[in-house]
Amino acid sequence: MNNLKQISVIASLLFIVGCGGEAPQPNIPNQPSIQQQKNDAKSSWRELDGSGVEKKNFFFPKREANLKKENKSNNIKSNLEVADRIPDWFYSPPKSANYFYGAGEGRDVEEAKVSALNFIGGEINTAVSSSFSKSEGYSNYNGNSNFYRSVKSKTRSEVKKINFTNIEFVKTVKVGNKIYLLVRIDKQKLFNSLKTKFEMLDNEIDTKISSASHYSLLEQLITINKVQPKIEEAISLATILSTLNPNFPIQTYISKYNSYLAKREQLLHKVTFAVEGNDLFSQKLIELLNEKGYKIGSNSDIKMKLNKQLRFSKTYGMEIVRGTIHIKVVAKGETLHSNSIEVKGISNTKEQAVAKASLNFKQKLEKMGINKLLGFQ
Repeated sequence: MNNLKQISVIASLLFIVGCGGEAPQPNIPNQPSIQQQKNDAKSSWRELDGSGVEKKNFFFPKREANLKKENKSNNIKSNLEVADRIPDWFYSPPKSANYFYGAGEGRDVEEAKVSALNFIGGEINTAVSSSFSKSEGYSNYNGNSNFYRSVKSKTRSEVKKINFTNIEFVKTVKVGNKIYLLVRIDKQKLFNSLKTKFEMLDNEIDTKISSASHYSLLEQLITINKVQPKIEEAISLATILSTLNPNFPIQTYISKYNSYLAKREQLLHKVTFAVEGNDLFSQKLIELLNEKGYKIGSNSDIKMKLNKQLRFSKTYGMEIVRGTIHIKVVAKGETLHSNSIEVKGISNTKEQAVAKASLNFKQKLEKMGINKLLGFQ
């Protein structure tokens, strides 16, 4: 047995020597390097992702997470440093009895100035809104809440239209890539500028109303109607002026303008109306004018022309009429205003359905009001 082992060892040695001194290796394909395996894995990861974009470090997720945390921390630290350098007056501009202060920011001085002036405009608008909430005079004008809302809306528009002049640059600071600016506006100079504009408008209104007093009743009525938007603008400017200077006599002007508008109501009851047509809808309009105290006559100042477009149908034995009544208000050949009213009536017969539609027409006219029907509201 021992001899056999020895023979086997010797044979193996002789085989090795015959092969050049190297033992044969098993037939194993070449193995990629570790780095190549990582690159292949990343490539495989991108293929699975489908976008060709490496979403994350497949082999070092912890290291990548740490880098993200570090970047986030650096960004927060950088933002905090920038915030610390922003001046306090940007967050809380000074208050003064003589000046409006405004703070703004922007990519350049011009943009920062616009931002600062918008801030001042907001301060004025807030003060004006407060004066409206304290005042009862506007909303109580003949119960005309529409007039009050119109004036309030126009006042906000007037504030936006203020052309600020005499702007003083108080402080300018650059922080990062932004400019921070503090400006101020002299309240007295702003008041004087707006007062000049108001006085010109007030004079225009007075002149037109005074000149119209020599005209016919209808022409006076039309003049006041055309002047109303200017009256609303004047009240808006007066409200701003009284906000800038509490000593401004706003109530004197309000009373005068209210008297002009009240005169329109008086004139409406003096002029004569005529309604063309003799159908149920025309009759309902005449009824309403009589009930409200308006004069009706053939020799009229104001004519009302009705154009009816009715459609008839029948459902479950009931007659239905639907349609539109167009009303045109004409004075001296000129159309003052026009309205369209949708009507509906249901009954057993066509005649009764039309009668119901005419009642529906009158109800909608009452809800609309004569002023709106004539285009005076």
